[in-house]
Amino acid sequence: MGMRSFLGSIRFRIVAIYLIVMVLAFVAISGVVGELVKGFLVSQRTLAQLSETEHLALAIAPLYEKQDVEALYAYSSEWTKQTGGRVLLLDTDAVVQLDTASEFNGYRLPYREVREVLLARAGSSYGFHKLTNLNEFGKALTFLTSTSWVVYYTAPITLEGTQLGVLLYASSIQDAVESVDTITKQIGLVFLIFAVAVGIISLIVSGWLTRPILVLTNAIRRVGAQGYSERVPVRGKDELATLADAFNIMSEKLENHDRLRNEFVSNASHELKTPLSTMKILAESMLYQDEPDPKTTREFFADINHEIDRLNNTINDLLRLVQNENEERTLNIAEVDLEALVLRVIRRLMPIAKKKGIRLERKMLPVTIEADEARLEQVVVNLIDNALKYTDKGAVAVTLKPDGAFAALIVHDTGIGIPKGAVPRLFERFYRVDKARSRETGGTGLGLSIVERIVSMHGGYIQVESVVGRGTTFTVRLPIRHNPREEASHE
Repeated sequence: MGMRSFLGSIRFRIVAIYLIVMVLAFVAISGVVGELVKGFLVSQRTLAQLSETEHLALAIAPLYEKQDVEALYAYSSEWTKQTGGRVLLLDTDAVVQLDTASEFNGYRLPYREVREVLLARAGSSYGFHKLTNLNEFGKALTFLTSTSWVVYYTAPITLEGTQLGVLLYASSIQDAVESVDTITKQIGLVFLIFAVAVGIISLIVSGWLTRPILVLTNAIRRVGAQGYSERVPVRGKDELATLADAFNIMSEKLENHDRLRNEFVSNASHELKTPLSTMKILAESMLYQDEPDPKTTREFFADINHEIDRLNNTINDLLRLVQNENEERTLNIAEVDLEALVLRVIRRLMPIAKKKGIRLERKMLPVTIEADEARLEQVVVNLIDNALKYTDKGAVAVTLKPDGAFAALIVHDTGIGIPKGAVPRLFERFYRVDKARSRETGGTGLGLSIVERIVSMHGGYIQVESVVGRGTTFTVRLPIRHNPREEASHE
């Protein structure tokens, strides 16, 4: 399955689950709303008709006490014509004495509503009954067309505190039920339309949300197939934008790493191949001479010796660089008398300075730091040796002093200087400002890269200031107290 189809399946699953939840919620809400509407309408109807039943019972009580059947029938029939229901008058034994439909006269009615008024002496009562055309009151209630809901209202017929009987009023509530059903269907239809609209919007929104993921996924694929030059557009400031930005940063770092690796391999091959080629040419020149001149032979051997030194220096620098990268977490931290270390290096390099006629000046203040002494010695040797190599006359000044929480080592020379455009690249591996001059002095282009790496491992940093023809100043700041977390942050 491709990533596009995979994201599509996730997208549709999310939308489907969302729609199912929405439909279930809408069904539940429509049911609850329907019940609330039904309860409100039915409650209003039943309370009003129950009150009317109680008033009717009070109105006919005098006629019922006199047993004026004709007047009772006429009064009840007129009332049922106005209300559309049916009236039955029962005695205290629940026997029908008068039925406006003339159907159940003389019948005893066993309904709960009647019992509650007669036996429990309730003020009034009512109940819901589901009737058809062929049972109970269905034959006489002309408003029934099929199955219908009817409410039985009962109220006591009393006169001067004496209960004479019970009035039962039957009225259809089917119109209210049908109104509620209509409202419920309308609510359900509205919710269904809303659910479909939400589903369509969800599909559009989910597509909009998954598009950046798809773009990022395709970019990752292209990185694996085409290299690390791939970038994705960053829009907004949300989590996906942060992810895209992180991908771009990672891709840029990988591209730089890949470029540096290729450059390193190319430069290392070149640096190793050049002295080997030179030695091969010199050796072949002597090999094919029948009677080599001793003076020429010595010159050739001297050149071969020089090339061997260059080759040896390059290999040693490469080994140091690899060692620094492989063992960057194994610094042998101890208290180091930085003043004594710098003076020791100056004494070692003093003969070179005297040979070139360079004043090697120093201004030292005692500083003790926590560091790897052997690694720091490499830093000091490289910086002072470079200053001597690229200074033909004048002086090299070495300054050591405490600078707050740091120890500052400053190496200043009055040499040829460094062009402004070359300063940012000084610490790149194999980079040389003047390649021809660097080879003459035996430089490999790795010394400053090693210096920068060691300083960074100790949590410090290095700065360069230079003016062409006036000299260069290297400033190294190292923390006096070793901080592993700070070291990790610099890595």
